[in-house]
Amino acid sequence: MSDVTAFNNCINVFWRQHEAELSRFLTSKTGDSEKAADLLQELFLRARAHSDSFCEMENPRAWLYRAARNLLIDGYRTTREFVELEEDTPLTDASSDVISTLDICLPETLQALPEDERWLIEESDLNRRPQQSLADELGITLTAFKSRLLRARKHLKETM
Repeated sequence: MSDVTAFNNCINVFWRQHEAELSRFLTSKTGDSEKAADLLQELFLRARAHSDSFCEMENPRAWLYRAARNLLIDGYRTTREFVELEEDTPLTDASSDVISTLDICLPETLQALPEDERWLIEESDLNRRPQQSLADELGITLTAFKSRLLRARKHLKETM
């Protein structure tokens, strides 16, 4: 028996055993039997795409459910609705006031910080220098740099 024939026998037997169960699962998640049928067909195609390993899997049923969940997630991601914002929407007066206040407050507050904390925030956040290069410049690990930066930001927030 050829590998293709063996796979077809394997997948057909397995599919007949679990098709109704998978269909109910997909219908319960989508609330639409037609959409569930489309997803079920896509699921079968994914199983066929893994023909080299599907029948040797320890738990092909679990794999099918994971693949079904992934299909559902993919579907939700592609059908999300986004609200387009107009590019020429002016800032509200309140947001302009907040930005103006921050423009005045931030430099003063930064000056109140210890020099090492101020340098971390200025270089990383304001000048947008890569954190790895800043860590290298200080002779510390990236993790240590991130920890110091987090403490500096926390101190800045408390000072504001």
